[in-house]
Amino acid sequence: MKLSGKEIFQIEKTAKALANHQRIKILYLLENKEEVSLGEIADSFKKDYKTIAEHLRRLVLGGLVHKRRAGVMVYFRLSPLGEKILKLLPQMLS
Repeated sequence: MKLSGKEIFQIEKTAKALANHQRIKILYLLENKEEVSLGEIADSFKKDYKTIAEHLRRLVLGGLVHKRRAGVMVYFRLSPLGEKILKLLPQMLS
């Protein structure tokens, strides 16, 4: 299977998004949830909003999470790719 340059670049962005334990924890937090606000995510990790927002930005760039704005609120949910990755991660341990 030959990948295009664009596909390889997307794989790189996805891999970079997964290259942090906090971001992987955020993915698992979003699992089986319709949407979660930035504030709820920050509160559950006991981290400041700016730190969590940066992690979420990288997850969005990696295509693992979708973002939706509603006024001043920002909500996040897993993308279909994020759902696939969460199923794949445990298999990487065996």
